[in-house]
Amino acid sequence: MYSDAHTHITGTPFGDKVFTPQEIQTILKKDRENGVVLILAGSTDLATTRKLVEIAAVEEMVYASIGIHPWIAEPLDEDAYNAFKTMARHPKVVAIGEIGLDDSPRSRSSKEAQIQCLSQQLRLSRETGLPPLIHQRGLHRELMDAIKREQPPAGVMHGFGGDDAELKEWLDLGYYITVGMHVFTPESVRLKDIVKQVPSDRLLLESDSADRSPAGELEGQERVIGIAKLLASWRETTAEKIGDISTANLRRWLKIS
Repeated sequence: MYSDAHTHITGTPFGDKVFTPQEIQTILKKDRENGVVLILAGSTDLATTRKLVEIAAVEEMVYASIGIHPWIAEPLDEDAYNAFKTMARHPKVVAIGEIGLDDSPRSRSSKEAQIQCLSQQLRLSRETGLPPLIHQRGLHRELMDAIKREQPPAGVMHGFGGDDAELKEWLDLGYYITVGMHVFTPESVRLKDIVKQVPSDRLLLESDSADRSPAGELEGQERVIGIAKLLASWRETTAEKIGDISTANLRRWLKIS
């Protein structure tokens, strides 16, 4: 069996890759047919959080991670903070994310706005007891400083692309590490030895998002199977074992029986 520890089914921070209810049903049906049994879907803002919680409430395999993506981060006012805190009480909401810091050209938010929004959401994580799902592109020291200052529960570093030293810092904090579609890019040459260092009991798989192929075919979370096959070749095991171990890890992290 397989699981997806981080994906989006309600669109990107910029409002693309938005799927109709019928398309979401098609994606989830394809997931189930391919042995994907558990999905942690992330929101990007307050509107997608509300939509995602509605989906998770009726889809057994879907759990929700709620928050504001760093690309569009802005400080939360009291009403927004309280709205997130209220939705965090829903039984299918199990994490705070996707939150973090990003200094790449894709981000439309200033560093200062991102850090303030991140600090608020890490505080929300601590107050609710829901662990954070972290996005990072650059700004590693600033991110670590915020985490150590706010002291949220141990979370997940999604789509890890750092170096050996950064990996050790995350593992020392008790974080899980997700491996995603970037292993199919030229970056995989550098990542191979780093990913092999992730302990089996901290390893998770992620698709990052449902998508449409160039031919228009819907592609869902079943793409984690391809990641599992590649990791199996790197770690001298089988894709099925990678799937079983990472799914058990995700259930343990989220306290899902």
